Amino acid sequence: MVTLPGGAPVSVQLVDKLSSGTAKVGDTFSITVAKDVAIDGWLVIAKGAGGQGEVLSVQQAGSHGKAGTIGLQIDWVYVVSGEKVRLSSQRKTEEGENKVGASSTATIISWAFLGLPGLFAHNFVKGRDVEIDGTRVLQAYVDNTVRVASSTHSGEEAGFAK
Repeated sequence: MVTLPGGAPVSVQLVDKLSSGTAKVGDTFSITVAKDVAIDGWLVIAKGAGGQGEVLSVQQAGSHGKAGTIGLQIDWVYVVSGEKVRLSSQRKTEEGENKVGASSTATIISWAFLGLPGLFAHNFVKGRDVEIDGTRVLQAYVDNTVRVASSTHSGEEAGFAK
């Protein structure tokens, strides 16, 4: 048995893309572990292990160049012995690209071509929804210290696998 301490970092990636334009609070999503986690040379969480997260908050992109946001909670992953290990509920929020500069530029261009009504054209410039996919690695942490049965040596001598 290997002790996996609470607070141990676990790097994860989403299986499918999430977007602030389509996600809803309460939606669950699949994750995979991005790199092995080893303790004192024993593999406790394998790269590619599955898990699950939940959407905590969503704000779609809006007018005036306001970017979308999405708040995620990474809930759990499977350890090498097959049990689920709860990850911290530390909230991760990603923000989409802010389009305020584009809005200001649109206002100036609209004024030049449309006159006074063009001053209000910036109201129609929409910000971008944020999208998170499997190319982005998210950091989560083991919630509580647990004991894990591991029979696989990771090649790491001590500490966490890199």
